[in-house]
Amino acid sequence: MSTVRSALSERLLAILGAHLAAPPPSDLSSPPIIEPWCVSAQTAASLGVSLTIVDERTDKKCHVPVSAEGTVKVVDLKKITTGKDDKGLKMYHPGYLNTAPVHSSISYIDGDQGILRYRDYPIEELSESSTFLEVAYLLSK
Repeated sequence: MSTVRSALSERLLAILGAHLAAPPPSDLSSPPIIEPWCVSAQTAASLGVSLTIVDERTDKKCHVPVSAEGTVKVVDLKKITTGKDDKGLKMYHPGYLNTAPVHSSISYIDGDQGILRYRDYPIEELSESSTFLEVAYLLSK
């Protein structure tokens, strides 16, 4: 029974992979199936002010734009380096406790209330009662 289930799983993964695969490099006339860096949120408007960060390792100052909502983009912190071999400052925040979520039509997370939804379906419902194909369909929408 497990070999039949394994073969079926491999077949379903192959079908899903074929649907999500990018077109061959020779066919550049059609748009990509999945747009890179596609998000449903708008970039927050800038207040025209910035946060000044002093790197005590190098004594250099870095100015990071602050949005109207009082947020900064973590990628802007990559500008803070110790030299040419440094790839930039990285943020570490376990559990994403201080991460500002974007407004998304795909998922909803409220950690304080313990709510996690994907395409308006509770994640518990998806994990307990949905089949592989049903979840794969939601991912491909």
